[in-house]
Amino acid sequence: MENPFNPSFGTVPSILLDRNELSTRIVKELNRHNSPFQTSLIYGQRGAGKTTLMTDVANELTKSSNWQVVNLVLDDDLLDSLLTQLREKMVSLKVFKDLDFKVEFKGIQVSTSLGGHNQGGEFQTIFHQLLQKFTEKRIHILITIDEVVATPLLRKLVSCYQIMLRDNLNVSLLVAGLPENVSEIQNDDVLTFLLRANRITLTPLGIESIKNSYAHIFREAGYQIDTATLLYMTKQTKGFAYAFQLLGYWVWQIAEEQSRRRITKETVDNILDRYTSDLFRNVYYKVYHGMSMRECEFVQAMVKTGKAKVKAQTISQLMGKAPNYISVYRRKLIDDQIIMPAGYGFVQFMLPYFDQFIQEQMLLDEF
Repeated sequence: MENPFNPSFGTVPSILLDRNELSTRIVKELNRHNSPFQTSLIYGQRGAGKTTLMTDVANELTKSSNWQVVNLVLDDDLLDSLLTQLREKMVSLKVFKDLDFKVEFKGIQVSTSLGGHNQGGEFQTIFHQLLQKFTEKRIHILITIDEVVATPLLRKLVSCYQIMLRDNLNVSLLVAGLPENVSEIQNDDVLTFLLRANRITLTPLGIESIKNSYAHIFREAGYQIDTATLLYMTKQTKGFAYAFQLLGYWVWQIAEEQSRRRITKETVDNILDRYTSDLFRNVYYKVYHGMSMRECEFVQAMVKTGKAKVKAQTISQLMGKAPNYISVYRRKLIDDQIIMPAGYGFVQFMLPYFDQFIQEQMLLDEF
């Protein structure tokens, strides 16, 4: 039997876990008139499942004849790619069979052949005319952008998109962003529109969902696994979506290599080094090196205490800074989904084994 867990980035795993319901809700909301989900921002740390959720929503909508999805990459071809994809969809859809490969909109001739470019007229005008044609046919357009950051082309697209909404055209926008990039957008005069959009925050997966999913998957495959081992596996993930897939993947791999059909705590312990190594390399290195110097000092102070839950006052003393100074970085790290409140005045790490990663980085800095 093929390994059902998929820890690869940018792909949709066969086990979505706690995201199916959210995906269904987003699709349902997008089919409602004037839904707040029409413009939505998926917000979450690396590995939280942003790309997976967005891809699942797009795949579901493409099953309907009333929807067309345009997936964009935030590069120098952003606007050209949007127009090109819209043109190609017009040509391929039967409802536009009366159109020739050249479509004239109010005196602007737009090539709809493959590789056609904007020849004459502004992007806004052509974008508007294309959307108007889709709207007349009662076809909705969903634009998706992953790993959104503040760029001049994104500003142009968002500015034009707001105009399309005012003109009641059938277009929706679904973007996904890392916490630090969303913070950058927040300070952008044009892109603040995205912060007024519906925020879909990817919180940790439910503990019971993880435990029950592991139990179902491994037992259905013929493995014996008791509740204590299931809880031990669940604890290693801390509800982190990528960690759920990654740990399941490595446990499945080693279970296949064993002659006996039993998974125990020892089985899990045998792959923890590989599990944490992948977490560190694939996620935590980028997270840590994207943090400011003060944020790094904050998490290092947490690790120095040697405690799972750390009082803010203790962090303040270790950093030699006033409590109100510390509170700024506490809030930023919580927003970035790196730490979380753990009772009045206490915080703890949100990511599994992130404290161990910080310890290693501190040792490396000493050499």
